[in-house]
Amino acid sequence: MAGAADVNHTLALSVVQIQAYSKDGKAFVGSGVVLDHNLVATNCHVTRHAHAIVVGKGALRYRVASQRADVTHDLCILEAPGMQLPAASLGTASGLSVGEPIYLYGYPRAIGIAFAEGRIEDLHSYDGSVIIETSAAFVQGASGSGTFDQDGRLVGLATFFSAGGRAGHYAIPADWIPGLIATPPQPVEPLSGSLFWENTSALPEFLKRNASRASAPSVPPRPR
Repeated sequence: MAGAADVNHTLALSVVQIQAYSKDGKAFVGSGVVLDHNLVATNCHVTRHAHAIVVGKGALRYRVASQRADVTHDLCILEAPGMQLPAASLGTASGLSVGEPIYLYGYPRAIGIAFAEGRIEDLHSYDGSVIIETSAAFVQGASGSGTFDQDGRLVGLATFFSAGGRAGHYAIPADWIPGLIATPPQPVEPLSGSLFWENTSALPEFLKRNASRASAPSVPPRPR
């Protein structure tokens, strides 16, 4: 695997911080990846309680005007007018192989951008693509982090980790993004529905086999 110094770290330019605010003033943070000059992909569990969402990059802030949500797959696409940030090159998770290097960029624990590298541990077939299991560990606040392949293409979003029977770190596939972009945008408001990895009555087989408790790597920011 290439060392951190050999990786094309310009990939981080397309990764942003997501700040979601509920009606009662609670704040939740996560990460996202720019898909186009106005569009950002993230996890729905980051924004599902939000009445207002802000995309941040350094000192820049962009208010989200609308969203597209696939709650079951934990994929949300946010539209932030006026945002002019570099977009990621979209790849597909379905073309990956176990053992390939993988690279993550995100905003863990509501601090600055961070980098992690690892390998693909497993690929779990699910709903027309694969869930990526990786050794590139991520922590709280990193939900929605960009997961990139060795060619610098966005192949997934870091989404949840498991603890208990067998620890693992999982990313949803970028393959689901084009279909969601094609749907009509909706207002920014709280979302309903269950995420596939938290619905204990209908867990995918690979999560049942792990006999693990899945957790979202997102938390409210610490008080200042």
